[in-house]
Amino acid sequence: MKYYRLRHSLEKKELGHYTQIQKTIWDGRPFDKGSFAMHLLFDPIPTHPAIPTLEFYKSAKTTSLIQMVEIGISKYLIINEFFLEFIKPYCNGAFHTWKIKASKKEIDYTYYIFYLDEYKSDFVNYEKSTFELFEKNYSTISLNQEIKVTSDVDYLDKCREFIGLYGIPSIQPTKIVLNTCNQKVDFFRCANNDMAGYYVSERLKQAILDNGFTGMRFEEIEEIQNRVLIEYV
Repeated sequence: MKYYRLRHSLEKKELGHYTQIQKTIWDGRPFDKGSFAMHLLFDPIPTHPAIPTLEFYKSAKTTSLIQMVEIGISKYLIINEFFLEFIKPYCNGAFHTWKIKASKKEIDYTYYIFYLDEYKSDFVNYEKSTFELFEKNYSTISLNQEIKVTSDVDYLDKCREFIGLYGIPSIQPTKIVLNTCNQKVDFFRCANNDMAGYYVSERLKQAILDNGFTGMRFEEIEEIQNRVLIEYV
């Protein structure tokens, strides 16, 4: 089955104004420990994060998916209630939502910060994928040393170990093998350090388009890792 990563639209015609949010008011400190912004890939779910209240630009459109710099799409989606109700049946496992208010021209709209509790740990086939050390971050100069990676968590640990700074080489994938052929899920979260985010199947993508949801685009996997060989099993 073919999958796409869900991303924010870049089309001004669809968004009305880029970016859409003019003003954000927080009921706490947005960058404290336990906040959405400081939530790392494998941290526990935030229990009492600061909640934003948003104000759209007057020319912005109130799309189904909206963007906030402080709340990254690699872990969270900010969606309206119509898209939330649509996506619920596709959730395999528990999810969390935080209700927020977004205003435009003195009209209040309801949005939700959405988080899938469980990530799909078998999307990347680490046994068949390959990772090597390179001279520095994003370098094309390989040190011809392959590094064994066993899981999403292990890969994040090795990314921290080999960070490409001050003479320390970086770890980069040279081949990523994805388990897609026998997958039956249409919607999931990936926690691979290079490919983190929410993924939709070809049929769910079409259903989203057919239902007229806005503010999103569908990124091809080859776009995410355009310097890496991608294989599917």
